[in-house]
Amino acid sequence: MTGKLRLKFDNLPLVEAAVRASFNVPKALSYALVNSVHAELKSQFPALAESTQIEVAPGSGQFQAEFGPGCLPGAVYTGHAMGVSVHLQPQVIVARWSKRPGLDEPHYPDYEKLRDSLWIAVEAFKRGCGNDFPSIAVVNMSYVNFIPTSDPARVLATYFSPESHLSLMRNVRQVRKLEAAWGEDEDLDVRFSLEQAAANFSDRVALGYRLTTIAGLRLGGSLDPGSGLERVHDALQEFFNKLISPEAKKEWKLRENPNG
Repeated sequence: MTGKLRLKFDNLPLVEAAVRASFNVPKALSYALVNSVHAELKSQFPALAESTQIEVAPGSGQFQAEFGPGCLPGAVYTGHAMGVSVHLQPQVIVARWSKRPGLDEPHYPDYEKLRDSLWIAVEAFKRGCGNDFPSIAVVNMSYVNFIPTSDPARVLATYFSPESHLSLMRNVRQVRKLEAAWGEDEDLDVRFSLEQAAANFSDRVALGYRLTTIAGLRLGGSLDPGSGLERVHDALQEFFNKLISPEAKKEWKLRENPNG
């Protein structure tokens, strides 16, 4: 992809990455539908379980979930060799990689693997729905990094570029939470948040900051979901490159390829 910024890190403190496709209307999940999706995914995602949490469907607004006999709140497809999981719920499909404690756990594969997992799941769901497949209204991607630090007063100065600083916070003792959201254009939204958090590792609990960067796009006109997600990913690459400081890029061992 000539001209597209691609950021590769050797030491990025990434703990989660997820891509999402939200539908314009919710689709009731029958056991038959959930199992038909699994039949197509099981070569890569052999394990199937019922969802234990509600996944947010970005950009779709609130809806009243209706569950009854023979219907499920959602399904999770796991067992992928690279640690990716697929989450199917009435108004969203999510492909997610999450860091887990342990040296033998899979590292983040890359955006392409996450993206491909999402579209494989969407196509399986589409075939299972037949003529009742709801259209995709919004595509979204998020990254979550955990920044351990013993000096909260220095987290902004150390890890974030001068352009991202708020002058009112220049001399604060510590940042507890910082959040901002805006529209890049008519359809693309970007958001980031930084908040104090704790992370459980295999041998310790670390204190630090949870940094979340998110971009989402409402589809319209001739823009298809695949092209829309590429645009979202491109926007996050550009934004993250501007958000973090040279010190952060050095510590996280950035290898930048501006031509993709």
